[in-house]
Amino acid sequence: MTAKKMNVIYVSVLLLISNLVGAQGYQSKLVPKDSTLIYINGEGTFLHLGKQDGATFNLATTVQSGYQLNQLDSASNKTSTNRLSLNLVRIAFTATGLKNKVSMGIVNDFTGTSGILEGWVGIGVLNNHGKLILGQKQTNTNNRLAMADEKYASIMTQSIAGKSNDGIVYGGLMQNFVGSTREGGIFFETNFNVNKCRIYPSVSITTGKGQNFFATQTGPGIKYGGRLDVMPMGDFIKNGAFVADDIYREPKPKLAIGFAGSYNVQANSPIGSDNGGVVGIYKGGAASGANYRKLVADAIYKCQGFALVGEYVNGSIAGKDLFTNASGTAKLTDTLASGLYNLGNAINLQGSYITKSGWAFDLRFSHITPEKYIATSLVHNQTWFTGGVNKYLSGNALKIGLNVNYIQDNNSVILKKILTGNLAIQLIF
Repeated sequence: MTAKKMNVIYVSVLLLISNLVGAQGYQSKLVPKDSTLIYINGEGTFLHLGKQDGATFNLATTVQSGYQLNQLDSASNKTSTNRLSLNLVRIAFTATGLKNKVSMGIVNDFTGTSGILEGWVGIGVLNNHGKLILGQKQTNTNNRLAMADEKYASIMTQSIAGKSNDGIVYGGLMQNFVGSTREGGIFFETNFNVNKCRIYPSVSITTGKGQNFFATQTGPGIKYGGRLDVMPMGDFIKNGAFVADDIYREPKPKLAIGFAGSYNVQANSPIGSDNGGVVGIYKGGAASGANYRKLVADAIYKCQGFALVGEYVNGSIAGKDLFTNASGTAKLTDTLASGLYNLGNAINLQGSYITKSGWAFDLRFSHITPEKYIATSLVHNQTWFTGGVNKYLSGNALKIGLNVNYIQDNNSVILKKILTGNLAIQLIF
């Protein structure tokens, strides 16, 4: 579906909402009001219809523009570049009905190559204690900070079609082991309490091609994944367990510990989250791919404006009888595999504090370790340092931010030093 068609859908939805609100205003003199239309700063416009089914519609638009300065020092040669861009331009529409038994969501991305960033339908199961979802959405197998919408990222910079191209939005961990943050397939989510502890398990079966659910795909295409989040001090406010800054200022200490994993069968992309990119692997004389595994462990703590996040990711491959030629005489070695897939480990540590007046201060450290420290490895030995200052206005509706990033990238032959600064403004309405 093209962006033009999506725009027609959104206009139609807005006209429908306007008619419903107008009809409600006309009937308000005849019957008691049972519908509301409200705007919430930072979350968009909500339309609640009826007391019986409790249908709710939410329309939110995010616009973020930014200016970036870069300086690259490689082999004693320094180059400087700058960029003025629209980092995010998105319209999101979600709806729930039939007492939350049915839900759907569409996210249109105007800065990407595909009009639809997300499109999914959910059905409540197990007496509404669980949800079964079909479509393309934020996957449950990535690190914690990559599971939230980019509009909640504490570090603002360019993100195209859900991908942090320069890695700065979420650090080196994102760039090396995540890639795209959405995947298409079937998802099952549930949650329950054990005393005061809140537990969120989820599983998924996706195409293994990242954000390509609505496009032509190549290869076998199947990826199994799951995640478990444990909150021993109870639930966070709204989606706070997946937002770096404590934007809702938790009044009491809250902690979340998460574990996730995925297994992409015959992955044909280096991170197991895209469509194509890996060639030259054979099994039984036919083109094939290795099975890409990703393991994630993360935690977040928040209290009265203070937040601390820790994340760990490991990427590896598995598979027997894999060769680099059709005749089966050249076996796929760890050294060769490191030039085809992103293999290694990454850690991400981030701390922040947000004042009552809306000033937020962030510090982040990321370190990447390749499985094979050689020049041909796709993953390099990297160290990232990031500092940022944000000002939240009108709740979370308006955000102005400045961040500075210093990156050391060493592939065992050349050491690159990158210094980047971003100034951005974001509006949610």
